[in-house]
Amino acid sequence: MGPPAAFILAAGLGTRLAPLTDLLPKPLVPVFHKPLLTFAFDSVIAAGFGEIAFNTHHLPGSFAEEFGFHPEYRGRKLTAFHEPLLLDTGGGIRNARPGIGWGTFLVYNGDILADMPLKSLLERHRQSGVLATLLLRPGGGKANVLFDPARGLIRDLRGELGVTEGTHVVYSGIALFEQGIFDWIPSEGPYSVIDALIDAMRAGEHVGGLLVEEGLWIDLGTPTSYLEAHRLLAAGSPPSYLGESGWPVAIHPQATVFPGAVFEGVVSVAPGAVIGKNARIKDSVIWPGSIIGADAVIEDCVVSGRVPVGGHHRGGVL
Repeated sequence: MGPPAAFILAAGLGTRLAPLTDLLPKPLVPVFHKPLLTFAFDSVIAAGFGEIAFNTHHLPGSFAEEFGFHPEYRGRKLTAFHEPLLLDTGGGIRNARPGIGWGTFLVYNGDILADMPLKSLLERHRQSGVLATLLLRPGGGKANVLFDPARGLIRDLRGELGVTEGTHVVYSGIALFEQGIFDWIPSEGPYSVIDALIDAMRAGEHVGGLLVEEGLWIDLGTPTSYLEAHRLLAAGSPPSYLGESGWPVAIHPQATVFPGAVFEGVVSVAPGAVIGKNARIKDSVIWPGSIIGADAVIEDCVVSGRVPVGGHHRGGVL
């Protein structure tokens, strides 16, 4: 049997990131000119996973523009599964079963930017013999999992099982599954894979976890967190699995920058963007096709390129 397949969840609407997601699906928003989804692709390729599939729903043509009508990435064939009706995580997995194969498979939330030990996750999963193994992060305000570190088992999810003992942690959006998960997903309609896991645990199935306290893990859910991701990446090391050398590049060589323009802090200026004479850009992300007028001042903004921008702006999406 070949290496496990990887399924990347890329069908979400990304409403919290609107109005940017009116222009692009959230998994394709650029991070220093690199589509978010490609970080997931790079990660699973580097970890040695085999077939790669992903799902689409919102603005599906954008994925074809990025990866081709017969999608591929870095010479690897991709399989896309379109969902005219959003099927949630469990329904999405069921819909993509032809691309997942008949063995162990990885599910990776395409909304996140992470550098996590996928090989270690696979080793833990194979040693444990459980239905699924979730990659976990230390608990915080969004802790939604109760975990027993000594046994490496999930005790509760969303508080649905009424268990009180354990360590509160966060599900990262990355997990390994066995084919048995399909026994717990209805044959049609939207369904959450977390609900499937809860049903399985009620019936006595074991679900494992691997708690990882170090490493990059960012949810680019809002414009604020999107800007913060650029700051973190500029200040730290690039993800270990990246295929590109010299990343990140702040000012893309195919951007047009007029004399006198000044850049301060963490700035990303995309290919095709035009920065006018004497403009001042600080801690902002400028998308492809954006036009920044002469003498404009842009601080803490994401400029989407929908309309030319002049004057002074601080904060928000333009």
